[in-house]
Amino acid sequence: MTLDSQTVLVSVEQMTPPAQPELEVTLVCENPSHKTLLEAESALVRILGLNIGLGGFYSMAEADADLGPLAERFRGVKPTRFPTLFESIANAIVFQQLSLNSAVSILNRLAETHGVPFDCGENACPVFPDARSLARLQAEQAKAVGVSANKARALVEGARIIIERNLSIDDFEKMDNELAFAELVKFRGIGRWSADYILLRGLGRLDVFPRGDVGARAGLNRWLRPGDKLSDSELEDRMSRWRGYAGLAYFHLLLRGLEEKGLIA
Repeated sequence: MTLDSQTVLVSVEQMTPPAQPELEVTLVCENPSHKTLLEAESALVRILGLNIGLGGFYSMAEADADLGPLAERFRGVKPTRFPTLFESIANAIVFQQLSLNSAVSILNRLAETHGVPFDCGENACPVFPDARSLARLQAEQAKAVGVSANKARALVEGARIIIERNLSIDDFEKMDNELAFAELVKFRGIGRWSADYILLRGLGRLDVFPRGDVGARAGLNRWLRPGDKLSDSELEDRMSRWRGYAGLAYFHLLLRGLEEKGLIA
């Protein structure tokens, strides 16, 4: 990540069990200043949700026969947040209607092609490109990383709007969900699912369940109603039961799907 105007490699390892977690943080950079350390702490608190308590979520989950076991299985997990507004928008655009592997491959190519290379020893670790890097491109150049023409145009136009209006994630954090949603869907390529996804993964709004996520809806059906489908009213009932933690339920459901595919232990 970029801290105090320099690229820094940050490594975080949990050293103790979830009940009393302690993290060991390692920064790799030249001559880290006091400002670098402060910015690293602030960034990690936000990205990893270190200041978010999960007690209310677990209390709610314990009273839910379906969610309780799932919450216990992944106890301690919080949705990580994207560090910048552009990275949030770029991830939302790229992931639309693609498998996890395909989307991650495209994002890796985007970083390798347009990001800042960082020497990690034996391997280069490209930093995800900032908005300014993409704003300089033509849509056809962005398309070369493997996205459709529409997605390429959305990436470039989104980057340009962020630069022209000097927007940051901080601007959206000041807004409530409704206003932030209304502003996000003004970006090309950002619809209902994408805006909800950014609210959850970019702004850390743990009460937002991206309901337009077809995969999540299918996962809910497999989890709660095998062989059948949840009606819209039943989905609304679930959302009301999960109250301010629907986004956490969504994230746990994603983890359950990855576990089913053998991608996580």
